[in-house]
Amino acid sequence: MAFRKVAIAGATGNLGPSIVNELVNQGFEVTVLSSSGNTSALPSAVKVIKVDYSSQDSVVSALRGQEAFISTIPKHDQQPALIDAAIAAGVQRFIPSEFGSNTIGNEKVRALPVFAGKVKTQEYLRSKQDQISYTFLITGLFLDWGLNLGWLANLKGKTDINDNGDSVHSFTLLTDIGRAVAGVLKHPEETKNRGVYVQTAALSQNQVLKIAGKVKPEFKAETEQVDLAEVEKNAYAELKKDGGNIGLAMVSFIKISIFKEGYGNLWDEKNDNELLGVKGLSSSELEDLVAKSF
Repeated sequence: MAFRKVAIAGATGNLGPSIVNELVNQGFEVTVLSSSGNTSALPSAVKVIKVDYSSQDSVVSALRGQEAFISTIPKHDQQPALIDAAIAAGVQRFIPSEFGSNTIGNEKVRALPVFAGKVKTQEYLRSKQDQISYTFLITGLFLDWGLNLGWLANLKGKTDINDNGDSVHSFTLLTDIGRAVAGVLKHPEETKNRGVYVQTAALSQNQVLKIAGKVKPEFKAETEQVDLAEVEKNAYAELKKDGGNIGLAMVSFIKISIFKEGYGNLWDEKNDNELLGVKGLSSSELEDLVAKSF
């Protein structure tokens, strides 16, 4: 039976609103846990409970009566405490803050320091699966966010072409991630205690630049070649350096997981789109998306 009563932590970040909006649109009963209480941008249909995340009693109280708990918090190593609270409250399903690179299916990705908190959460959930079920949702880079940020292609400046730019990778729109979460909740048995993969499109950077030239013929791409092996080497060097730029290193590790060949970042031929209700984009819809990114 589908889960209907759903709580979410981290509802006001880059991803959270897309998940909340889709769940509300599909008729789920959504409760947002908020430390600040500032959720004015969210739909009026959601219930907001102010919580003190440092107090397990506060979180347990907020979760009582909920069937599923979704986390999109950025501090991934804090999730085991949320899992314990969910178990104490009787929650049946926990969806952790994955929503990105292939941390469940590729050992090279799992070994990257930036994902240590995600790996810790996965291992903790597996150790608790007799008390609460879980689903890991793998999406690749957020397609619209990646375009706007210039990571996939910078249509307003210079694009860093990672290696040769011809490697194809899986990407997912924020709205499709919301649909995928709803799909998990509608199919609890099919998604129980496993990872699911979704994508809106499988693309290379050069393909995106070609589409950009088609929808805007006067567009002339500025590019700079980037050697991801060198990026990875430099990132590890920053971690070892006294006063090293840790933030830069972590961003570099994320880019490597998204774009470097051998890091399990393409699931075009085998994914869970159909089960979870994610249709992907047609060629014309993809062109429209790129055109809006100028």
